[in-house]
Amino acid sequence: MILKARMAFVIVLLVFPVLVKAQEDSFLITLVPPDPASSTTKLQYDAAYGRETFEPLGGDNVEQVLGIRSRLSKSTFLAGRVGLASKDASTLFSQHVEFLVEAMDAEKSVMNVWIGPGFRHEYGGTNVLLGRIIAGRRFAGSELYGSLLLEKPLSPDRDGIDLVLTAGWSCFVSPTFRLGIEGMGQDLEGFWNKEEAEGGATLFVGPTMVATIPATSWTATLGAGPIIRATQSGRLSSAMRDLPLSRGNGFVVHAALGLGL
Repeated sequence: MILKARMAFVIVLLVFPVLVKAQEDSFLITLVPPDPASSTTKLQYDAAYGRETFEPLGGDNVEQVLGIRSRLSKSTFLAGRVGLASKDASTLFSQHVEFLVEAMDAEKSVMNVWIGPGFRHEYGGTNVLLGRIIAGRRFAGSELYGSLLLEKPLSPDRDGIDLVLTAGWSCFVSPTFRLGIEGMGQDLEGFWNKEEAEGGATLFVGPTMVATIPATSWTATLGAGPIIRATQSGRLSSAMRDLPLSRGNGFVVHAALGLGL
């Protein structure tokens, strides 16, 4: 079952033709709208290996994700993904979708701002309502973006609201290679709430490298970095999280293959 699911993920990517327009994507974990100057839709296959990880970096051991980001119009875009992981010889799936609307245009102001709702069904079965704000700007040779994600788990054993902050900076080293840095913090309310229900605030920071295959729409992305348990909570949720809950530090290695349409 797991082998068939993995093969299906790869086949979905390979059946699309190679185009002549390159997708100049910059990030692994920082959500930004597709750049209409390169392509309006992007498919991406992700694989991550880690220890003591947290959503959405990847699960402990191996997690695979097939995602799509599509600019539906100049001022709207849709982002979705399906994840596959294994636990105790079982195959688990998760689903995640967000719809965002442009609230501020960089052509008319200093930055792009996008806002919108979303929904996630976790591996453990918990449904989560989402609300995100994205802010950033594309420059001639670099990009700087960040987002604040508010999560409302529909479970009595979880926090009322979880805060997730993501930020990324990337610049061109050559016409086909980008280098940057990304960071993420989950359960940030643990910095001021000592009874945060899910173990305390957890942080990630690490480099991201993006290589574009010339004259195609394919990109290969690689990132890695440490997982840091920044605070410790005296209370733990009894709910099954979509990713393992632990009090220790760890790491994650994350790779992706993207296709711009």
